Amino acid sequence: MSAVTNKKSHPQSLGTNPRNRILTTGSIAGTGISVPSQIIPNSYFEEELGLKTSDAWIQQRIGIFERRFARPEETTSQFAAAAARQALESANCSAKDIDLILVATSTPEFVMPATACLVQQELEASNASAFDLNSACAGFAVAMDVAVRYLQSGMKNILIIGVDLGSRLVDMQDRSTCVFFGDGAGALVLSSQGPGKILASQTTSAGNAEPLQVPIGGKMSMDGRAIWDFATDIIPKTIFQLCEAAQISAAQLDLIVPHQANRNILEQAAKSLGMHTDQFAINIQKYGNTMAASIPIALHEAFQDGKAVPGTYMAIVGFGAGLTWGGTLLQL
Repeated sequence: MSAVTNKKSHPQSLGTNPRNRILTTGSIAGTGISVPSQIIPNSYFEEELGLKTSDAWIQQRIGIFERRFARPEETTSQFAAAAARQALESANCSAKDIDLILVATSTPEFVMPATACLVQQELEASNASAFDLNSACAGFAVAMDVAVRYLQSGMKNILIIGVDLGSRLVDMQDRSTCVFFGDGAGALVLSSQGPGKILASQTTSAGNAEPLQVPIGGKMSMDGRAIWDFATDIIPKTIFQLCEAAQISAAQLDLIVPHQANRNILEQAAKSLGMHTDQFAINIQKYGNTMAASIPIALHEAFQDGKAVPGTYMAIVGFGAGLTWGGTLLQL
C-alpha cells in the first residue's frame, strides 16, 4: 500500500522474543472505502425532522458531527463492490487472485443470494468462494477471525468487506436511535504474503437479543444503557485477552481500531486501558455508526493518515447485537 511507510521500531519485536505466539502470517495488502455522497448534519434531525434534539447534544453525548445516508436507489452491494475495487487496486491484486469473499452486513438487499455473491459477480472474481455473515456491528471483527482461519488452512488472498445501510433500520422519529447511524462500506485484502503477522484472533457471543434488535420488516430498538455497560467492559477486556494470547503487553500496542459506536465509549475504553485516545482510530464524527463498515473505514483512514505503518502493533475490536464481540491483534 502506498500509505505504508517508515518501519516502526519497538522495544520488543517478534524476532527477538520466541515466546510471542504467531497465529499465522498475514498482511493487510490493501484497503478501500465507499460512502454515500449525501451528508447529513446533526441539524437535520431538529430542523428537518422536528425532533427534540440538537447539534450540541449529539456532539456531546455521541461525538457525531455528521453522517452519510444512502439515496433510495443506492444499494448495499454497490457500496460493497466499490470499496472492494479500491482495496484490490490498493493491494495491486486482481479479482481473479481472490480465494474468498466475506461480506459482513445486516442490511442485504436480498434474502438470497448473498451480498458476497453479488459482489463476486460484479468483480468477476471467478476463482473465489463467497458468503455473508451477520454479527451486526461486530460483523467485520467476526469476518476477520473467519478470514484468519482460512489463511491458516492455506488460502492466499481473502477479500473482507463490512457494509451496512443503517439509516434504513431506524425509525426517523425515534431520536434514541436515528441520530447514531450512517451508511457506508469498507474493505481490505488479507494476504498470506508480506511481512505481517497475526498474533491472536477471537470471537465470542453471549446469546442476548434484548439490548439491540431489529425484527424483519421492523425498526430498531436499543437499550442505550445496556449497550454502554457492555461496550465499555468488553473493549478493554477483549484487548487484554488478545494481548495475553499473543504474549505481549497492552503497553506495546500502537493502535486500536474499534467499532465506532459512540466517542464517549471509546474514551472510557482508552482510560480503562491506560491509553490515550490518540492511540485509537476514531472517525465517528464524520460517519456516525456505520455498523459492520465502521472498522474497515477507520482502518483505511489509519493507513492513509500514516497511523498504521510496518511494525505497528494493531488491535481491531468490534461489538454488537447478539450480543457479539471479537478482535484480532496484528503486527503490520
